[in-house]
Amino acid sequence: MRLHLLRHPRPLIQSGLCYGATDVACAASALQEAALRLLDVLPKGLPVICSPLQRCEHLAQVLQRLEPDFAYKTDGRLAEMNFGAWELQAWNAIHLAELAAWTDDFANYRCGASGESAGQFVQRVARCLWEGRIHGQDQVWITHAGVIRALVWLSKQPFALFTALAQGSRQAFEPLYPLRAADWPQCELAFAQVQAWDWPTDWR
Repeated sequence: MRLHLLRHPRPLIQSGLCYGATDVACAASALQEAALRLLDVLPKGLPVICSPLQRCEHLAQVLQRLEPDFAYKTDGRLAEMNFGAWELQAWNAIHLAELAAWTDDFANYRCGASGESAGQFVQRVARCLWEGRIHGQDQVWITHAGVIRALVWLSKQPFALFTALAQGSRQAFEPLYPLRAADWPQCELAFAQVQAWDWPTDWR
């Protein structure tokens, strides 16, 4: 199984702000430019799953206007991580004690009190991936940097951990759940670019 992962174009938001679950827009010109280029890159005829946040779904809509056969469905599990009260704050304005609490208990600490923990976030991505695997088809995901990094992290874990996350309770597998801030992927992910993610060879 191969996923073709497409990060949305650069949104209309000030650099340095936290904007995970915040539904920020992209410029119409950026969406149009990205869509025209991506139609030559994206594989044809694959299921397309899209984050419901407008920076992703508006891109899917432009692709569909340009290519009527381009069909997609939205899935909330592909939305960016919810940072709770941190949303739309400058990262450098968030209290250092809060950030330390997050990195010290990365799997369980809920960002901004009302947001998600990294564990909750990874689990919903794992469940979406599991469903895609059941269907046995390659897919296109129009999504966010956090989701792509979650996939990178998942692909380095044992298959038993992935299945526990995807099918059951994360808490039941806590002793073997090594989700640490230091291990979170820091790879650079360009806007409006496609990259391939392949099912790990050591997973059944």
